[in-house]
Amino acid sequence: MPRPTTNGKYTVPKEIAALKPSDVNCFIKVIYAGTAKHYYVYASDSIPGPGSSDKSKRSSGPVIGKIEGRQFIPNAAYLEMKSGHSAGLDDAQRSKLSDSDRTEATHIAPGISGVDLENTDLQIKNYGEYAMVLAGTQAVLTKLKAYFSDTDAEMIYALSILCFILQYTPAGCIKELFDQSILSNKWPALDICRETVSDFIHLLGSHPAICETYSQSLINESSGMTAIDGHAILCCSRQNDLADYENRYQPAEETQISILQVYDVENACSLAGNAYAGKMLDPSFTRDMLTIFNYPKKTCFLPEIGFYSEVDTELYRSGGKHFIISVPESTEIRKAMTSSITFTGSFVYKRKDEDGLMYNDTILYRMSTVKELEALYQEIPERGGGWKKQGSDQCTGTMGNAKHSDYPDDLVIMYRDSDVHDSMAAEYAFQMDTDEHHTAERLAQIEAGFGLILLRCNYLPANGIERDIYLRYKKRWETETHYHFVENMLHFCGLHSSDFTAMQGLSFLTTTFGQVKSAFVRQMKSASAYVSRMSVGECLSKGAYAKMAQHKDQRWHVSLISREHAAMLEEMGVNISRDIEKLDSHTF
Repeated sequence: MPRPTTNGKYTVPKEIAALKPSDVNCFIKVIYAGTAKHYYVYASDSIPGPGSSDKSKRSSGPVIGKIEGRQFIPNAAYLEMKSGHSAGLDDAQRSKLSDSDRTEATHIAPGISGVDLENTDLQIKNYGEYAMVLAGTQAVLTKLKAYFSDTDAEMIYALSILCFILQYTPAGCIKELFDQSILSNKWPALDICRETVSDFIHLLGSHPAICETYSQSLINESSGMTAIDGHAILCCSRQNDLADYENRYQPAEETQISILQVYDVENACSLAGNAYAGKMLDPSFTRDMLTIFNYPKKTCFLPEIGFYSEVDTELYRSGGKHFIISVPESTEIRKAMTSSITFTGSFVYKRKDEDGLMYNDTILYRMSTVKELEALYQEIPERGGGWKKQGSDQCTGTMGNAKHSDYPDDLVIMYRDSDVHDSMAAEYAFQMDTDEHHTAERLAQIEAGFGLILLRCNYLPANGIERDIYLRYKKRWETETHYHFVENMLHFCGLHSSDFTAMQGLSFLTTTFGQVKSAFVRQMKSASAYVSRMSVGECLSKGAYAKMAQHKDQRWHVSLISREHAAMLEEMGVNISRDIEKLDSHTF
């Protein structure tokens, strides 16, 4: 093989130099892509020197082609130089000219032909984590499209995915992060930026009827095991109509709002959400959520202890529905039941320890009825005013004309978790005599109450009902897990919005966000033990190793990932080869 005339790295061999076109002024430049050489042909012109005797200088023009396969392959610039335009190409010229030929040099050495990087499309995208979520949550988008226009449904779905993957994201960064993700290839027409997202959330809050219709369909399709729970969120905007001072959850000098969620604990997914004033009593906004939606007869409500009131139990049981609710310490029912802490039975409850290993815990119980406890309460010395019949009491939640004795057959069951009891007693004993509050006398007074739970429900007695009621109520812990995810991963714990309608729109997005999270978790649980044991954050982080990049051949390629990560993506429903084909054909 002929050798170059010199030993320079960028010297063009004679046999390559001989292939440049002779009908235009041009020269060949060597461009390196890694260790591979590429020979590009540039138009040139001579610029006279400053003096009459000075040599002229060569100036570099645009790329007019390349040397490849022992021949010169022209591009549009060369043909335009020859004909003045690119329309008059013969078949031979057209066969040599392609889109990649025209632009290839700009992707090998940015700047050699004046490429504006800031205005050039991104050629590397965040892929793996988004592909997994898209693969596992398509049912959410299908459901949204049944109630919203395709564009609105895609906007809601895209925002929910961004919230799920990115967690806390300043509004000013939303466009950049959307563009960096593969979502921008899937929905190139979506205009996602700070202003459009803000306007869209406001629009959602301005149309509560369609949002409620969507949530109603979720309630109709739910398992019926329905938890109702509220969550106080700091609101730093004094102009927000919902922001109010309240010291139950936040310092007294700060304002807050309340977000209420209706949650399917069996399927671990959100059904509905709404925002309420921070100072509103829990039973009040519970009553609102109970009247906005129609709940199937199969529904069993699992409200938290703060939602206990006689009026609300009327709504819980209406239409033949059921409820299980924890009884507050201030009620006559609890005082009567705990006047004698004895138990008549027990069962085994399987639970996990700190290392995730299962072990058997013993649950003691005693069952009674409202009628029996009412009679027992009359016999308690210094009972303080007798059994409340009616009136309004914020401590007990007794309101209106409803009273305990209207439902004498309601069951009240007292449980003691032996493991919790023993742990609390051991912790107290460890603190004993360290200060004036931890004494043996005090322990003797309060130890009987360690690990106690009192539940009221309107089930009829049946074999094994005590265990069934306990297990059903323990499922409501799913709502706490959901709020923990929303507050700690989504950082939904401090708001600055002063717009009432935007606040309602945001509360609806927490519902669709919860739908996305639920579908993704179900996809994880259906995978192998390796994947199902991961946390959501760990799974998303591992998926993020996979990037999509568009290289000089103008095709998309997945970044190098380990077989372990590739197998995880496959288990989560991701088909990399199919996605590459769709990206190349602009149909992702």
